[in-house]
Amino acid sequence: MAKPNLHTVAAHAGVSIATVSKVVNGVRYGIAEATLQRVLASISELGYRPNRSGRGLRMLRRSIIGMAIVDPSPTFLADPFTTHLVAGLSNYLSDRGFGLLLHGIKPKQVEASFLVKENVVDGLCLMLSGSAQLRRQNTKLFSTLSHPMVVFQDRAIDGIPDTCFVNQDDAGGAGALAELVLDRKPRSALIVIPDIFWPAIELRLEAFWQAMKQAGVAAKIIRCDESNPASIAHALEDQFEKAGLPQVIIGANDKIAVVALHILAERGARVPDDVAVTGFNAFASNDYAGLDLTTARSPAYEMGELGGKLLLERLENGRFEKREYTLPVSVVPGATV
Repeated sequence: MAKPNLHTVAAHAGVSIATVSKVVNGVRYGIAEATLQRVLASISELGYRPNRSGRGLRMLRRSIIGMAIVDPSPTFLADPFTTHLVAGLSNYLSDRGFGLLLHGIKPKQVEASFLVKENVVDGLCLMLSGSAQLRRQNTKLFSTLSHPMVVFQDRAIDGIPDTCFVNQDDAGGAGALAELVLDRKPRSALIVIPDIFWPAIELRLEAFWQAMKQAGVAAKIIRCDESNPASIAHALEDQFEKAGLPQVIIGANDKIAVVALHILAERGARVPDDVAVTGFNAFASNDYAGLDLTTARSPAYEMGELGGKLLLERLENGRFEKREYTLPVSVVPGATV
């Protein structure tokens, strides 16, 4: 009697070969429970045993890690934080013989994305934008693929198995910057954030807002398209025309802060005498541009390295040692506060 294979199992269960392959590879997403049970029953009845030397089977190490960046911006890789994190992750993996399969995905297109549809990686890294509800939904969707996962820059979610969360202390960094700003005893502050929802920005905003509120500082929040300097400038100019110059401008990242400095210079405002300005991230491009910006230094590259390390250790040992890691963020004093 011929040895059963994917074709005979598929014919016996009345499903496609692709469905049998998904079941054998541990992929459950998109397969109805009744179909899953029928395939498993056919595998058992026929005595099918996967060929572990076959290409693409679940137990075969592919030495590929997937990285899904869920971001509505088509220029997502132009973001300095993203490029630093991906560089740290990619370099760590490459030094150890692993490749990185990088995919930018729109928030509402995760279900149809390549990394969800195809089982070609050993583990997954995620960096998700969108509302907390949408991020939770997408994280749970990726978890159905039965891969170990490292999620960057998001709060730990209960009920997600085999997942580790790697963050930086955005709230702590924002709180430290707020203390520097409040030493100036300002009466008004403008907080400028991206129009894309990122969990890190949410944490910074919450820390800034609470600090200003407790100090009795009148704070205003505006959003802008951070990928476009002209859009940032337009949002700032529009706010200045409506309400005048604030005593403090808090940029959710350095790009926003740098545009604010240019606008203030064009208006003849003195920094920090008239308006203090802070940013966030402190990547090397600030130094090359000759900026002496008061900001906070992000360990984005180190986060990428740590995520790679944790995922490879999980593949080797079968489990994550801890569920969550948070790297410190340090304040970089400058001449703008």
